[in-house]
Amino acid sequence: MFEPIPGGVWMPIFTLPRNEKKLFEKLRSKDIPAYLPLKKHINIQPVISKGKNYCYKRVLQVPMFPNYLFANITPDLRSELNRDRSVIRILPVEQEEEVILLRELNLVHEVEILSETEEIEVTNGLQVGEKIVFIDGPLIGWTGVISSFGEKGMVSVNITSIQASIQVKYPTSWCKRCDGEGT
Repeated sequence: MFEPIPGGVWMPIFTLPRNEKKLFEKLRSKDIPAYLPLKKHINIQPVISKGKNYCYKRVLQVPMFPNYLFANITPDLRSELNRDRSVIRILPVEQEEEVILLRELNLVHEVEILSETEEIEVTNGLQVGEKIVFIDGPLIGWTGVISSFGEKGMVSVNITSIQASIQVKYPTSWCKRCDGEGT
């Protein structure tokens, strides 16, 4: 499905939150080859009305990789995208690396098709036993060690930096692999 296109290179584009679909539609309207991997997400909204409980379910298509989409970028397009308010940055890909990216995009497309019938969870590649640093939420800047993974993208982290062991459940999207010593 995804192949090299002469004159451009496929690159990931990092966008502002919730701007992926807007930018994708903008690129598609200009006939620029772009890909926004989506996955099915069921949003359940509990409601209490007149003393009765109701649950509203909505099936949504959400980006598989929040804040990212992929496009075949020419030098002129790169200049234009760098001025677009939705774009934070374009992650450079050398022509030799493009082959690997295209192979991975084809695999992602297969997973996207699978997500229509199966529930999939996309994580940030963290593993049990890894040292992480919190990059968002109330514990931002603290470090810990992953002890287990839970449901819906939650991770249990053991924090020992205060001479006591505390185990907290935290969203994986708020954790980043720790490169060195931290708090």
